Amino acid sequence: MGSEMAPFDPSRKYVRVTGQRNGIIEFEFGIGDLSLAVELMLPPDAFAEFCSANAATLIGTEAGPCAAEDDAERAMSWRPSDVQRKLSDF
Repeated sequence: MGSEMAPFDPSRKYVRVTGQRNGIIEFEFGIGDLSLAVELMLPPDAFAEFCSANAATLIGTEAGPCAAEDDAERAMSWRPSDVQRKLSDF
């Protein structure tokens, strides 16, 4: 019962912007079911090109093509660096 996970679809690509540092955009990029995402950083022009070339759906923002699917949003609600910070608190 409950919600079932959508089948893995490598044609679905997602981007979530997590910040900006010195004019560089920090973001996460995930493919398919988003159980695994990578953290990347690119200048704004390269970021726009990257998103376009990958036909990525921007999630977690109010602006842009935000087709935030519940599973995608939930899967990208934490980052590996969040875990690292929590571990260093102990």
